[in-house]
Amino acid sequence: MLVLYDGTTSVCGIKARVTLAEKGLTFESRNVDLGKGEQFAPDYLKLNPNAVIPTLIDADEIIVESSVIMQYVDEIDAAGPSLQPEDPLNRARMRLWLKRIDDPIHPATGTLTHATAFRPAFLKKSPEEQKAHFAAMPDPARRARQEAVYRDGLDAPIVANAVRTFDKFVKDAESALAKNDFLAGERYSLADVAATPYINQLDALKLLPVWADTAPRVSDWYIRIKERPSFKAMLTDYLTDEDIARFAVIDDSTAAKAQEILVEK
Repeated sequence: MLVLYDGTTSVCGIKARVTLAEKGLTFESRNVDLGKGEQFAPDYLKLNPNAVIPTLIDADEIIVESSVIMQYVDEIDAAGPSLQPEDPLNRARMRLWLKRIDDPIHPATGTLTHATAFRPAFLKKSPEEQKAHFAAMPDPARRARQEAVYRDGLDAPIVANAVRTFDKFVKDAESALAKNDFLAGERYSLADVAATPYINQLDALKLLPVWADTAPRVSDWYIRIKERPSFKAMLTDYLTDEDIARFAVIDDSTAAKAQEILVEK
């Protein structure tokens, strides 16, 4: 039995879950509550010293990093539908999307999410709890990003960079979808799996309308993605009442700030 340590709203956890669902593989999901700092628990750090999710356990083997997990899952099940293009050029394009989503899209997503949905709960923590949270983070770059957005919210300078990073990403996705139905060719692939939670996060953060007029193909792609059984099973059905409430605090000011940033650039 495959075991996946993930989180309900974790974009990287969603990448792994959707891949498993699309391959039709059975797995046990073990939730790691990032808000409570369970990723820093000693037992979990033995599995993943980076204190991030997801982590996949296959028998005695431990596989970390979501993009690596996705490709591993696709390749261990030769009988299931392949999620990698047959054409070498499209396969290269798929890998470029995976690489780009890992960096810079993933850090940009964290910046926007922590500046909006997660900031109110963090600010309620005591100074000692806040200090302990940052002290437990092994990645100094990740720690610096969180410190900035928890301190300054949407006014943090790195927020503007995150919005511009997404602007380029959405526009390039629009160009790719002008040529094919999916990001790396005519077939659904790991590129689409990887992009799904990030476009969904823009939706959850009420930012997707920022690109409604300039990226209609991305909007259409997202509608088609949401119709896939894996979306409901691995995204919608995983949400808790607490998750829904956390994102409900976001209002139209987030989109207004993003549009202001894009006008200024």
